[in-house]
Amino acid sequence: MRLLSGALGVLLTLALLTWLLLRGIDTNAPAYAAALRAFDDFALAEASLHRDVLQARAGLLRNYDTLVTALEAMQDAVTRLRSHAQIERLDVGSADRLAATIAQQEELTERFKSGNALLQNSLAYVGLLSTSPAFDAQDAQLAPATGALAAALLYLRRDTSPEAVKALQERIDRFAAQAPTVGPDAEAAQAMLAHARLLRDLLPAVDETLKAFVAMPGRQPLEEMRAQFSNRQSAVEATAQRFRVLLYLVSLLLLIMLVRLGLRLRARARALRRRAVFEHVIAENSTRLINCPPAETDARLKQVLGELCRAIGVERAYVVLDENPIRVHAWSADGTAYPPGWPHQALALFAQLGVTGPDIITVPDVSALPRGTVKDTLAACGVRGWACVPLIRPGRLGGIMAFDALQQTWDNVFPLPVVRLAGDAVANAIERELLDRDRARLAMRLERARRMQMIGSLASGIAHNFNNIISAILGYSEMLEPQLARGTKPAQHIDEIRRAAERGRDLIDSILTFGRRRDARTRPVQVRTLFEEAASLLRVSLSSGVELIIEDVPLDVAVSGEPAQLQQVILNLCTNAAHAIQGSGWIRVTAERKDVAAFLLMSHGELTPGRYVCLAVSDSGRGFDESVARRLFEPFFTTRLAGTGLGLATVLEIVRDHDGAINVQSKPGLGSRFEAWLPAATADSTAAVGPAPLPLGRGETVLVVESERERLLYDEEMLAALGYEPVGFERPADAIAACHSAPDRFDIILVSHASQAQAGLDLAHALRGVAPLQPMLLATASTIDVPVDALVEAGISEVLHRPLASAELAAALARCLRSPKRYERNTITDS
Repeated sequence: MRLLSGALGVLLTLALLTWLLLRGIDTNAPAYAAALRAFDDFALAEASLHRDVLQARAGLLRNYDTLVTALEAMQDAVTRLRSHAQIERLDVGSADRLAATIAQQEELTERFKSGNALLQNSLAYVGLLSTSPAFDAQDAQLAPATGALAAALLYLRRDTSPEAVKALQERIDRFAAQAPTVGPDAEAAQAMLAHARLLRDLLPAVDETLKAFVAMPGRQPLEEMRAQFSNRQSAVEATAQRFRVLLYLVSLLLLIMLVRLGLRLRARARALRRRAVFEHVIAENSTRLINCPPAETDARLKQVLGELCRAIGVERAYVVLDENPIRVHAWSADGTAYPPGWPHQALALFAQLGVTGPDIITVPDVSALPRGTVKDTLAACGVRGWACVPLIRPGRLGGIMAFDALQQTWDNVFPLPVVRLAGDAVANAIERELLDRDRARLAMRLERARRMQMIGSLASGIAHNFNNIISAILGYSEMLEPQLARGTKPAQHIDEIRRAAERGRDLIDSILTFGRRRDARTRPVQVRTLFEEAASLLRVSLSSGVELIIEDVPLDVAVSGEPAQLQQVILNLCTNAAHAIQGSGWIRVTAERKDVAAFLLMSHGELTPGRYVCLAVSDSGRGFDESVARRLFEPFFTTRLAGTGLGLATVLEIVRDHDGAINVQSKPGLGSRFEAWLPAATADSTAAVGPAPLPLGRGETVLVVESERERLLYDEEMLAALGYEPVGFERPADAIAACHSAPDRFDIILVSHASQAQAGLDLAHALRGVAPLQPMLLATASTIDVPVDALVEAGISEVLHRPLASAELAAALARCLRSPKRYERNTITDS
């Protein structure tokens, strides 16, 4: 279609140029030249006629055919002029008047020819008689009269005025009085008189005819016709001139268009070369991002941003992710520092512009923007050109990738589609990093759940038998001890047996505590309250040589968790620090709120971006080396003879259950520092007292699949009590059909299989194919035989253990509703 339009445009342009060229040519020039030749022929013929008439009057022309030829030439010229005037649509009145003048001239010419012929004959005869010797010989007096008569005739021939005619008449009368009437010369004398009288009348008449001929008004109509033809030619030439000027302007316009087209083609070629280079950069760096490990994504992403900046020609590039807190990956030329608050403000600036969808914002020249917050913010950060690419991917990612031009703005050729590809590549890399970390986190949770389940099963299996043995040992020891005298060897042995049995009983309690599954009854807890309670317990149990230093903590510093477990973390860390101190020393307990902008790797665990509270316990003890640090949190690993090896293991499990991590710093002889990073929460005046309310739903619809009807009814009652709207199905096929008919009806899917976890995974996989955006929970009695890859492939967000606990279920549902995947689903549904 575009090719056809282009061909049609070329044809129209050629037609326009041809028309202007033809109109610019003076097509009237041949006709005007022919008219000029007719005017010249007429003037030449008229001049020839006047010449011949005058020559004939003077007696120099005896043949009158030239007069006829001249008149015919004049008539032919007038005929041609009339024809040209009719062709040019001019007024032919002048031609008619000129033709009438020629007719009059023809009539006068005929009259002149007749009179002039008689005149010339008479003049010749008079001349002949006046010179005859007969008049001189006959009478001496007649000769003067004859001479006088001849002289008067000659004068009248030159001057035909009335005075000359009167003088001639007097000479005629004198000659007549002296002329002989008889004799041989009487006839000649009478002939002389007759011719003299004829010339007296004929000369004035011929001269009058000649004057009338010369005075004919032929010049005026001729000039009128000449003016008409001249005006017509001037108009034609003016029109042709205008079309030639228009042709010149059109040609100049075409030249400008060709120059512009050439410049556009050149710019397009530059853009294509630039795009090719940019696509090569994107392809190369996309491969790098795909192949890089998740831990190297930040460094590799900065490298990619740097290469994109060099390809585009800007000085700064950054990726701002919409997380809490905001996560930033930034690169700048020569390592120049960013202005305060930038690029964190770029995300709010993009939201302020109100752009929806994948549209790219480009501002080639910030100074050209209208006055407002956007212009002021960019100008304050020294940005002269700005481009912003929204990072929108299905799932859990949202943010922007932006470029800043500081020195000079880029040209109008900005590869928007290619930059969009770059944004997609960066978004995919970040999303893949998040998915890999989620997968690792899920694997860690599953492994921990398996281990805890195994330990719990082992503990519950041996608890009764082991407790019976320990009880028997303690009972017989207590019964035997009163029978022995104090201080004796048997009494000392019995005392050691009793203490060993008590340590065994404590070990059983620690094993049961370590392996017992904890629920998710979390709530905001003030850190100051935890420290105060821990201080009151520790100061009683610590030795007098150990100084406990607890720094002051603001009231608004709080963590989200279970108070008893958090208290156990502080107590275990402080107890471990006290055991590391030999003699005297100090233990310092601090708390500090910190924001994590990117994934942070700790010595034992990893933190996702967010706000945390760092609980730190430092001591001046003996410290430890790397070999001890690697096994420090292993269950049953201890460096003390009297230790159980479960204190720090319990701390690690509690912190991990609270989605936190632990960082350990120690060197032999320089003491140790244990940091427990826990998710921060907003504290209030009642956070540390009373039971915490469960996170309730707001009428969200939960699809429940459970093959046993009694258990299904129990799950539905529990969900309804938590504020959700349960929709239960006993048959998996019915649940799949319900999702297929209305996939947006359900907000969360709960798949429950008490005994067969693999069957639940198969059902979850089928439901994921129908409703891929809904969060999915799996409730099963055991996950020991379930691989992590199967859970990730099936789209399982949380794993719950049967029987379901209301607090654990409420917390899992709340986490799923807060997840970015849920937000992405709502965004797609609203759009």
